[in-house]
Amino acid sequence: MRVLRVLGSLDPATGGPPSVFSAAVIATAAADTSIECLTLRTRGRDIAGFPDHRRLVARGIAVHATGGLFGAGLFLLRHVRRFDVIHVDGCWVPISILAVALARLSGRRSAVTPHETLTYEERRRTRSRVRKQIKRLIVWFYVKLCDCVIYSSALEARDSPGHRMAVVIPHPVYDDLESAPPRGVRNGFATAGQIRFGYLGRFHPKKHLEHIISAAVRAKRSQLVLAGSGDRDYESELRALDDGSGRISWIGFVTGQRREQFFREVDFVVLASEYECFGMAAAEALVRGIPAIVTKRVGVADDVAETGSGIVISTGADALLDAFEMCCILAPERYVELQRNALRAAARYGYSSHGFAQASLYRRLLELPEPDGTSLSRSRNAAAEHIRSR
Repeated sequence: MRVLRVLGSLDPATGGPPSVFSAAVIATAAADTSIECLTLRTRGRDIAGFPDHRRLVARGIAVHATGGLFGAGLFLLRHVRRFDVIHVDGCWVPISILAVALARLSGRRSAVTPHETLTYEERRRTRSRVRKQIKRLIVWFYVKLCDCVIYSSALEARDSPGHRMAVVIPHPVYDDLESAPPRGVRNGFATAGQIRFGYLGRFHPKKHLEHIISAAVRAKRSQLVLAGSGDRDYESELRALDDGSGRISWIGFVTGQRREQFFREVDFVVLASEYECFGMAAAEALVRGIPAIVTKRVGVADDVAETGSGIVISTGADALLDAFEMCCILAPERYVELQRNALRAAARYGYSSHGFAQASLYRRLLELPEPDGTSLSRSRNAAAEHIRSR
């Protein structure tokens, strides 16, 4: 079974998809799947310097990078028949549309991981009527032509159009292929006397950081650590909400050891988003035994509620304040229980479970019936046997 994964760019400046993409490819390759990647180069930047490109190459995965859409189209025309499944990430980029169309024309199975782009929420946020109509047409294209849609959470699936083969496979968060299962970064609160809440991610209005800051200012026994950055004007508005008490720390964008230090120093990770199809920062916290406070409109909220690994709230500063004040009077033994539950929830986010689910799905795709009633894999095996017998 040969799979081609397609992503518009591995440039880390595009946000989270490149890291999710590389993790998913590595996880699936480890599940005995022959997999290659196709992407576009970023003008003026060396793709070899991108972290996710280095990760993929280090694992022995072929990454085909073309200078533009024309080059990607030529690659697909020449090589699409080498693959059994064409799997694209993201829906709006032309390379994904082209790959699905050529997969259909060449009789290959196709799958899409939409990264929120198929959701009704995505279209609700689109103000231009013209753009909204274009997006509606593109959604119809994927629903009709793509053989499978892979959502990262039940929330994303519920908020997307129906599809004949829609599945939920959570994003891979921790690499259990080469290391032990997730372990807590500590046992108990980070510091005595005050509860420390943390936010990790980009500063964007849909993340509702103003609600987090407002709740932290009003919850007097709390501290807040904000790790991230964003639009300069928006960040200035957020900083103006800081009461100057010293209980709010702005540590900027963090990676590597500074990122791990962030998790070691917070008691709860908070996501107050108006909508987030998965919630990677919360999932990363759970993997480290850190409970999460998330709104109902964050994808991992279902897992948090089911496992008791944090608090699920409605959107708004008042709901956050109630959650913060509840955490500030939390008994130490109850917090340790939340930590244990966080690690239990994290078991769903391992590379091995993701890779197994993804490889199993590809096999199911190849068993889908053709118009004559045979499966794609059986018809190809028969064709190969006929060629060998001649």
